[in-house]
Amino acid sequence: MTSRRVRWLAGLAGAAALSAAAHTALWLWATRTLESQVAATLAAGPLPGWQAAGGVLRRDGWPLRATVHVPDPVLQAPLGGSADAQGIRWTAEHLSVSVSLLRPRVVVLAVIGRQGLQLGLAPPIPVNAQTMRAELPLQPGVPARSIAIEVADLQADLPEGRIGMRRLDVWGQIRPAAQQGEPALAVNLLAQGIALPPVRNWPLGPAIARLAADAVLTGPVPLAADLLQRAEGWRDGGGVLELHRMELEWGEARLSGSATLALDAQVQPMGAATARLTGHAAALDALQSAGVVTPRGAVSAKAVLGLMSRPALQDGRPTVEVPFSLQDRTLALGRIPLVRLPELVWRSPH
Repeated sequence: MTSRRVRWLAGLAGAAALSAAAHTALWLWATRTLESQVAATLAAGPLPGWQAAGGVLRRDGWPLRATVHVPDPVLQAPLGGSADAQGIRWTAEHLSVSVSLLRPRVVVLAVIGRQGLQLGLAPPIPVNAQTMRAELPLQPGVPARSIAIEVADLQADLPEGRIGMRRLDVWGQIRPAAQQGEPALAVNLLAQGIALPPVRNWPLGPAIARLAADAVLTGPVPLAADLLQRAEGWRDGGGVLELHRMELEWGEARLSGSATLALDAQVQPMGAATARLTGHAAALDALQSAGVVTPRGAVSAKAVLGLMSRPALQDGRPTVEVPFSLQDRTLALGRIPLVRLPELVWRSPH
C-alpha cells in the first residue's frame, strides 16, 4: 500500500471520526435542550391554568432522534374559577416527547400504555389506544399554534359501557390574539368506526360509520378563569361557531351540511343550519320508536320531507335539503319542533 493511499485512508477515517463526534455533540445538545424544555413545561404548565407533572425524565433516541421519556404524566385543570374547583384530570403510563434531527422543527408526542380521564368528582374513565400521537410544528421564539393528532383503535370504558373508535384524525390551530370576526380556533375532525356503548338501544344503530367536521370559532376569546365568564365574554364580543362542513353516516341516515351557532341571553346554544339528508324516513321512524321525537313531530317531518325530497344521483335514494334551527333549546326542522335539548350547565354544583 502506497503512502499516498495510507494518507488518504487516514484522512477519510479522521473525517468520519470528526463527523461522528459532531453528530454526537448535536444529539447531546438536542436531547438536553428538549429535556430542559419538557421540565420547564411540567413545572409551569402547558397552558394558563393547567398543571402538569411526571416522573424522572429519561433521554433516548440515538442516533436520529432526540427523545425524552416522561413516566406517569399527569395533566389537570379546574373548570371553575378557583384552583380547587372540580375540573379535568388526565393520566397515562408513559409519554414520549421527541424531535427528529432531520425535522428539527416538529415535536412529536406519543402516549404509551393505559390512560385515565376524570371529569369533576366522577370516577376515572379507563382509556386505551393502539396509537395516540400528536405533531406540533414549531417556530423560533413562538409557542406552538397548531397540532395534528392521530389516534387508532381507541377504547374508553364509560359508566354506560365501552365506546370504541377505529380511527380519529384531528387538526387544530389557535390564534389567541384574534379579534372580533377573526378565527380564534380552527378544527378539522374525522372519526371512523365509532362503536357506541351496547347497554343502550341506539335509535340509529350501535355504530357510527363516519363523522367529519370543519369548524371555526371566531374571537375574541376571553381569558377569564371562570368558564361561565368566558362564555359570556365570548358571546358579548360577537363570538360565533361556524361549522363549514359536517358529514355523518349513522345507520340508514346520511347527513351533510353547514351551520352557524352562537350563545343566547341565557348562555344556551342557538343558531341555524342547512342539511342534506338521505334515509330520513327510516331515521325518523327509529327516533320516534326510541322516544327522541314525538309521533306528531315525526309524522309532520316525514310529510314535509317527502314533498321536498328528490332522488339522489348516485344510488337513487330520496334526498332532501332542509333548514334546521335551534332556539330556546328547541331543535326544529323549518317550523316543526323536533326535540328539546337539555340545559347546558357551565358551572358544576357545589
